Amino acid sequence: MTKQELLDFLKFNSNKLRYYTVYLNKKVLEQFAIGYYQDLSANRFIVYEVTERQQLHEKASFEREKDAIEELYEIVKFRCRIKSIPIQLDVSEIDAIGTSDTDLELLLIDGNLWLPDTEEEHLLKLQEKLNNYIYFLESKQYVARYGDNFDKKVIHITFQYSPSDNGLAFLAAVQKVLQPTDMSLKVELPE
Repeated sequence: MTKQELLDFLKFNSNKLRYYTVYLNKKVLEQFAIGYYQDLSANRFIVYEVTERQQLHEKASFEREKDAIEELYEIVKFRCRIKSIPIQLDVSEIDAIGTSDTDLELLLIDGNLWLPDTEEEHLLKLQEKLNNYIYFLESKQYVARYGDNFDKKVIHITFQYSPSDNGLAFLAAVQKVLQPTDMSLKVELPE
């Protein structure tokens, strides 16, 4: 899990954090603070929790920031009773279709978080949805409504949250598979 993925998770679940405040790479001694900070003298990342009496409890210590982020993610999920969020991706529907002078464009909208607990399900559903888009184009199901006079057929994917490293690798593999065809993949990531 990256720091950005954790930030996305916290933003998405902000209403479930209750009285907890989460700090990334910052030591804060206020009630119900949960976070991690870098101890420069020990060259380690310390995951901590502050009690209602403002006592700091070190939960774990790691050499790598990535490990501290993953531990913090697990603590936040447990403390705030956050369950895994199911992946919402209707694999049987095309989200939108549009045309330009020379191109046919199919829009795929992915508004799901990329989290370690749901990454496999997310990738499988995204793959199934993309396979259905490719089948729609290969079987020319669009011809009756839009004709067949297009230079390119574009599958445009818009992500609300940045994909994980595995998600990006999957998209690169899909682009490679589509290269020798008249189809292409256009990926739009959040800013």
